Amino acid sequence: MRKLILMRGPSGTGKSTISAHMVREAAEGLNTTLTHAFHETDQFWTDLQGNYHFQLTKLKDAHRWNQLQAERSMLHGTNLVIVANTFIAQWEMEAYLELAEVYDYEVEIIRTPGPWDADTLFERNKHSVPLDVIRRHVRQYQPTDRETEWTDLSVFQA
Repeated sequence: MRKLILMRGPSGTGKSTISAHMVREAAEGLNTTLTHAFHETDQFWTDLQGNYHFQLTKLKDAHRWNQLQAERSMLHGTNLVIVANTFIAQWEMEAYLELAEVYDYEVEIIRTPGPWDADTLFERNKHSVPLDVIRRHVRQYQPTDRETEWTDLSVFQA
């Protein structure tokens, strides 16, 4: 089985937390031959010490880099590939959906739990995304009939 999971939602909604939970579950699974990879565009700006250095002028490069990372995982036949990004507009998922078709991956699209309150998300987001950007993302989010909402809220309890 080969599966691509696209995790989507505005900043601060738990994409990384849910994805990390899914990776742990895959690693702890009974099938020890299952390979997995986690990719997010934010990794482009994270240095080896874990410091985040966002540059808006490099946003297009960062998204292309992330797509290449996901493609490399698929090319190597990784069983489970998880990509976490905001994916606010449906078209932002297209490159990944095309890769899934090329490399014969089943696709699952997961939306982070709502409802989304921009002020709360602003307080929770790890990368200092401005409040106006989060408000715009919440307002402009384009759902798709292919997505399901993540319902296991226990992953947010430390």
